[in-house]
Amino acid sequence: MQLICTPSGFRAAFFSCLRAVLWLACAWALAPAQAQTQPAPADVSAWQAQAERQGLHRSGIWQALLHLRDGQPQILDDSFLLSLPQFSPQRELDATLAQLYGPPSAQAVCRFPARYLWLQRSLNLPPLSLAHCQTLQEFIARAPAERISLVFASENLSQPSSMMGHLFLKVAGQRRDGSEAAHAIAFFTDAATLNLPKLFYDSMVVGKQGYFVLTPFQDEVQLYAVDEQRSLWEYELQLDAFSRQLMQAHMHELRQTRITYFFQDYNCATLVKHIVALAAPQMLDGREWWTTPKGVVQRAQEAGLVAGSTVTTPSRWHVRALREGLLASQVNAAREQVEQRTVPEAATTATDVQQGFLTLELARAYNSHLLEQKRIARSDWQAYATQLDEVRQRRYAGLGLQTDARKNPVNAPPERQISLGWQRSGGAQHLRLGLQPVSHALVDDNRQLFSESELRLFDSALLVNTQNGRVQLDHFTLYAVESLLPRESMTGGLSGRFKIGVERQPQLLSPDKKALLIEGAGGYTWRLSDDLDAFALLGGGWGYRQQGYLYAMPSIGMVVREVFDMKTVLRLSQISKPLGQQHSSRELRLSQVKYLDAQHSLLLEWRRTWQQGRSANEGMVVLKRLF
Repeated sequence: MQLICTPSGFRAAFFSCLRAVLWLACAWALAPAQAQTQPAPADVSAWQAQAERQGLHRSGIWQALLHLRDGQPQILDDSFLLSLPQFSPQRELDATLAQLYGPPSAQAVCRFPARYLWLQRSLNLPPLSLAHCQTLQEFIARAPAERISLVFASENLSQPSSMMGHLFLKVAGQRRDGSEAAHAIAFFTDAATLNLPKLFYDSMVVGKQGYFVLTPFQDEVQLYAVDEQRSLWEYELQLDAFSRQLMQAHMHELRQTRITYFFQDYNCATLVKHIVALAAPQMLDGREWWTTPKGVVQRAQEAGLVAGSTVTTPSRWHVRALREGLLASQVNAAREQVEQRTVPEAATTATDVQQGFLTLELARAYNSHLLEQKRIARSDWQAYATQLDEVRQRRYAGLGLQTDARKNPVNAPPERQISLGWQRSGGAQHLRLGLQPVSHALVDDNRQLFSESELRLFDSALLVNTQNGRVQLDHFTLYAVESLLPRESMTGGLSGRFKIGVERQPQLLSPDKKALLIEGAGGYTWRLSDDLDAFALLGGGWGYRQQGYLYAMPSIGMVVREVFDMKTVLRLSQISKPLGQQHSSRELRLSQVKYLDAQHSLLLEWRRTWQQGRSANEGMVVLKRLF
C-alpha cells in the first residue's frame, strides 16, 4: 500500500496520515488472531485422521445426518452430498471437514450447521460462528424448537387409503419477542391424480418431487382434524438441549435440499425417522422393508423418547367415540337437543350424572360436526356452544373424558406379516407361504380402529404342492383397501373397497388360472350390536386374461367379534357374467381367526364356489406372525 499525504494543508495532511498509520497498526495486531481461526491444511488432515480412528463415519448420528440406508444415500442432491459421484460415509466426512475448516468455511457452516455442530463436539474442533448465517438465524427465530413432537395423522374413517397415516414434526417455543409459536415440518409429494397406474409408477419406480415445508401448526390442525376429519396424535419427545439444536439445524439443511419421494423407500416417515434418530441412533438399527408413520412412532416409544401423548380429535371421531357409551335413546335425545337448540335436563342420580355428562359431550361434539360440515352457521354454533359450556361448568365441572388407549397408534398391532399354513385347493394339498410387507387385513385385530377395515400393499402368497413340489402363485395384491364403517344417524358413513392385483376369480375353478383384476365397490354397514356388523356392497370390476372383460360383483356379509379374542367374517358374493359367459358364479367365504397374542394369530378359512351346476371347496389353516 502506498500512502499519499497531499500538501493541501498541514492540518488535514497530518490527520489523514495519522488515520492511515492507526489503520495499519490495527490490521497488523489483528492479523495473528485471524490466522488462528483458519487452520492449516495439516490441521484438517489431522482431524480427518482422528475422525477415522474414532470411526465417526460409522456412527448412527452420521448415518442419520446423511440419510443412509445400508450405507447408501437416499438423498442424491449434489448440494447435499459433497463426495458424489464416488460417495462413501468416510469420503463425505472428510469432504465436510475440508469444507468447514477450509477457505469456503463461511459458506459451508451455513449450509451444514448440523454436521458442524456434531463434528465440532465429537472432535473438539475450534468453534465457528453461525451468527452470519442469515437464513439459519431467520429459521431459528421464526420456528423456535424448545419442544419437538412427533405428530401422527390417523386414518380418515371413510377413506381407507389414508389408513397408513401421515407423520410430521411439530416444533414449538417462544420467539424473541416473547410470543409463542408452533410450526409443523412435513415431507410429502403431490398425489392428486386419478391415474393410479401412473401414480404407482412415478411414486415407486422413478420417484416424485418431494416437498419439505414449514407451516403454522394450526394450519395442519385445520387440514387434518377439520377438513379431513383425522385424529392428530402428538408425541412430545424427551430431548436434551443439544439434540434439539442438532435436529433444528438439520431441518434447516433439509429445507435447502432437493429430495425425491419414493412411496416405499423414502416417504414422510423415512425422513422424520432420520431426523429423530439424531437423538436416538438406535432407531436406524435393523432393516425395514417399509418405513411407516405408525412404525416410526412405535420405534420412538421403544427408544424411550416419548414423554407423553395428546390427541386432537375431529368432531366425527368424537361423536362416534361418545356413542359407544350411550343407549340409542340417549343418542337420539342428544341429536334432537342439538337440532332443536335445547339444553339437557339436570341429572338426579349418580348414574344419571355420568350419562348426562356423556350426553352433553355428545351434543357438543355433534354441534361442532354440524359446523364443520357447513350445515349450520358459525353464529348458531357459537350461541349453542356457549349454552352447553355453561351447563358443563355448572353441572359437571369435575368430570372429564379419557381417550381409549386402544385407539392410540403406539398400541396398534405391528404392520408386517408373514404366514405359514396348509391349503387344499383344486383337489390338491399345498404348503402356503404368505408375505404382507405393509398391511392389516379384515380378519386382523382392528379394535384400535372405529371400523373393520383393511389395507394391503404387495400382499402375496405362494403354494407349494406337497406331492410334486410344484410352486405356483396363489395371489399378488398390489393395493387393496376396504372400510366397513357402520352407518349412524349423526355422521352417516359409507363403506367401500378397492383392489388391484392378480388372483383367481371365483368362477375360475382351477387354481392355475389367474387374471389381472381391478375391483371396486360401495355400500353400507350397519352395527346391529356391539359385536355384530352386517354389510352390503355393490360393485364390479375389470379383468384381463387373454382379453379384457367387465363384471358385476355385489356382496353381503357380516363380521362377528367374539369372546376369547376371536372374530368371524362371512361374505357371500355373486360374479355376474364374467369372461363373456352367460352364467354367473357365487362364492361363500367363511373366515375364523383367533388372536393368540399381539404378534400371532391363527386363521381358518373355508370357501365354496358354485357355477353352472359345478361346485368346488377350498380350505386352509394359517399361522400368522406380525412384526
